[in-house]
Amino acid sequence: MNKPSDGVVSLTLFDANDAAVICDGDADPELRRRFEFPVDFTPSLTHSEQVITRWQEERTAGTRFPFAVRSAVTNELLGGCELRPLGLGLANVSYWTYRTHRRRGFATRALRLICEVAFTEFRFRSLEALIEPDNEVSRNVACDNGFEEIGQREGRLLYVLRSDRWTRSGTRNRPRSSA
Repeated sequence: MNKPSDGVVSLTLFDANDAAVICDGDADPELRRRFEFPVDFTPSLTHSEQVITRWQEERTAGTRFPFAVRSAVTNELLGGCELRPLGLGLANVSYWTYRTHRRRGFATRALRLICEVAFTEFRFRSLEALIEPDNEVSRNVACDNGFEEIGQREGRLLYVLRSDRWTRSGTRNRPRSSA
C-alpha cells in the first residue's frame, strides 16, 4: 500500500512507536465514551503494544484494516481510522482524533483518504458508519465526506456512502436533527 496523503495528513500503518500515544488515548474520556471499553479497563503501555500486534494480525487476516492518521509534515500520530469488511462489498468505517488534535479538520481529511482507499484499493462498494446521535462532530465529519444518514441501528445513527456517490472532494450532506 502506498502512503495516502493530502499534504496535511497521511495514512500509514501503526507501529510499536505509537504505543505511548495510543495508551494516552485509551485514558481519554471522549474516546472511552465513543468506543467499547470495558468498565474496569486500565490503560497500559503493554496493552497498547498488544493492540498494535493484534491490528497487524487482523490486517494480515483481512478482517480489519486500521490506519494511523499522521501529520504529513511531522509524522506525528494524530488519530486513527479503520475499515472492517462486512461482506458483499460493504465495510464499516470508524475514525478518531486524539485529544490535542481535535477540531482542526484532521478527522474530515482522514475519512476522505480512507474512503479513497476503500473504494479504489479495496474495491468496497459501500461504507457505513454508526454514530451516536449526540456526537455532532462525528456526524458532521461523515456528512462533509458525502455520507447520508439513512436510519438507526443499535441505538446509533447509520450513515452510508456508496462508491458511485463518492467524490475525492467530498459532498456535504446535512445531518438530520438529533432531537
